Amino acid sequence: MMSEKDPNLIIEVFNQRAGILTFFGMLGGSVRAAVLKTGWKEGLRVVFVGGAVAFGVGVLGPVLMKPWIGDLPDEMAGALGTLTAASFLIGLVAVTLVERFISGETNKPKRDNYLLKKEEMQNDK
Repeated sequence: MMSEKDPNLIIEVFNQRAGILTFFGMLGGSVRAAVLKTGWKEGLRVVFVGGAVAFGVGVLGPVLMKPWIGDLPDEMAGALGTLTAASFLIGLVAVTLVERFISGETNKPKRDNYLLKKEEMQNDK
């Protein structure tokens, strides 16, 4: 028999915060679908991926979005407003990030691209 103090994995993972972050990720995905004027099937896919990625990322959203939103004060990093804003942004770009990750475009080192461009410029001279 379990008491109320026993940890329950399902309740810990699918808690109210996770639901809120998923909702805002789906909201970000729906904004992307509306702006790009996608059909209903593609729109549904974008909304689902936005919510799923926001749920999976969870409270790490501000850390993942750091290159775009910058450093946050320590007291803001875990605030619900900050987390929901980060989840919205993650939902907005989730499809693009996942598609690039799957295609391997994110695995190319930037330094190699820089060296290739440098060689091309030297060859053009």
